[in-house]
Amino acid sequence: MTSPIESVQPPTHPPMCSTVPVLGELPVLLTQRLDRLERLQQQHGDIFTLNLGFTKVTVLCHPRHAQHVLRDHARIYSKANPLWDAIRGLIGNGLPTSEGDFWLRQRRMMQPHFHRERLTAMVRLMIHAIDEELVSWEQYERSGRPIDLFREMTVITMRVIVRTMFGSQLGQQTADMVGKEMGFALDYMMLGMLTQKLPKWFPVPGRKRFTEAVQRIDRALFDIIDQRKRDPNREGGELLSMMLDAVDTETQQRMTAQELRDEAVALFLAGYETTSSALSFAFDHLRTQPQSMKKLEQEILSVLQGREPEMSDLRRLPYTLAVIQEALRLHGPVFWIPRTAEQDDVIDGYRIPKGQEVAIMVHTIHRHPQQWSRPHTFDPERFSPDLVATRHPLAWIPFGAGQRICIGKEFALMEGQLILARILSRYEVIASGSHPVSAHIGTTLRPKDGVWVTLRKRTPQPSGHATAQVPPA
Repeated sequence: MTSPIESVQPPTHPPMCSTVPVLGELPVLLTQRLDRLERLQQQHGDIFTLNLGFTKVTVLCHPRHAQHVLRDHARIYSKANPLWDAIRGLIGNGLPTSEGDFWLRQRRMMQPHFHRERLTAMVRLMIHAIDEELVSWEQYERSGRPIDLFREMTVITMRVIVRTMFGSQLGQQTADMVGKEMGFALDYMMLGMLTQKLPKWFPVPGRKRFTEAVQRIDRALFDIIDQRKRDPNREGGELLSMMLDAVDTETQQRMTAQELRDEAVALFLAGYETTSSALSFAFDHLRTQPQSMKKLEQEILSVLQGREPEMSDLRRLPYTLAVIQEALRLHGPVFWIPRTAEQDDVIDGYRIPKGQEVAIMVHTIHRHPQQWSRPHTFDPERFSPDLVATRHPLAWIPFGAGQRICIGKEFALMEGQLILARILSRYEVIASGSHPVSAHIGTTLRPKDGVWVTLRKRTPQPSGHATAQVPPA
C-alpha cells in the first residue's frame, strides 16, 4: 500500500536502457531478435525506455498497461508516430490508420460486414479458395519433395482474401501481382519508419520501388472498384460489393473510390499476412509436440469425417482454434502496438510526457511469467475456458484491444481453422529437418527461412457427420 509521503512524490521517468551511440538499441534488437526485450524486462521491470536512434520509445510489458493505453485512456493516445506514418503510405486512411470522427464513420460502415451471419456466407468462398490451392500440393506428396509451408500458406491466404474480397472479378494474374507488390511494400515499411524524418531527396534504398508498388496496386484496385460500381447485377456476396452498398446510418453517405481502395488494401494485408504467419509457426511448434499434433488431427478427423466443414462445425473444433491462438501468442505477426501520448500521463507511477511514443509490447505481454506458466512452451491447452478465466483479459492481444481491435479478428481465426481442417483432412504434415524456425523481424513477425515439411496423403475417410463427442468451445 502506498504511504501518504510516497503518494505525493512526483512521478519519475521510466528507466532508460543503456545504449550504443547514435543508433541506440536498434541494431541489438535486430540482431538478437526479440529475446533482447525479455532480458531488458527482467533487468528493468515492466516499463522502460528504449533509444532507437531516430526516437525514444517507452516500452510497456504488462497487460494492465495495454488496458491503460488501449481501453481506459485510449482517447489520449494517438497513432501519430513514424510507424503509422509509414503504414499510411500504403493503406492511406483505412481503418487501421484513421482516427477521430472519420474512423468512427468508417467503423460504423464496415462492422456489419464482419458479423457472424455475414462471415457464415463466406465459408464456402473460403473453402473453395483453399481447395483450389491444395490441388497443387499433390505433386509434392507424390514426389516426396519438401514444401515451404510459409510460402504455400501465403499463397492460400492470398487466394482466400482475393476470393472473399473481390469474388471472381480479380483475375489470378492480377491477384498474383497485387500479392507480390503488397509483400514488397510490407517489407519496406520498417525501413520507411526508420527513415521517415529524412528529407525526400535523401536516397533511401527501396523508396522508389515502394512508390511504384503502391501505384501498381492502385491501378488494379481502382479498376476493379470501377467495374463493380458499374455492374448493376453484382451479387453482393463478397466484401467489396458489400462495402460498395454500405451507407452510413448517420450521414447517409457511401464510401468514395479512394475510401474503398484504402479499406480494401488494409483488409488485404490483415487477411493474409496474419494467418499465414501464425499457421506456419503453428506447424513448426507441432513438429516438437507430437501429442498436440495427434490431438489436433483426431479432433478434425472425428468431427468432419471427410466432409467439408460448415460454420456450425467451427465451435466443435475448439482445439483447432486453440492451436491458432497459441501460435499467435508465441509468434503473433503484430509484436508491438505503438501509440503517442497527446497529453501528460502517468502509468504505474512513471511519468509519460505529452509527445512521448509508447509501445505496448505484445511479444513480452504474451510471455509475461505472471500470466503464463512455462511461457516459452507451445501448449494449446492453456486456452481452455477455465485457464483463460484466470488471466488478465488483455494477456492475449494479437489483434489489439479496445475499440480499435482489428475488425478482421473473427475472419482471421475462422480462416485459420478452415485451412488447418482442409490440410489435415487430406495430409499428414511431417517436419523436414530438426532446426526450429527463426523469426524475421520487420513490420510484422514472420518465419525467416521458411517452414519445410513433407506430405503424406491420408487414407480417405467415409463422408458423413461426426459421431465423436467433442466438447464445445
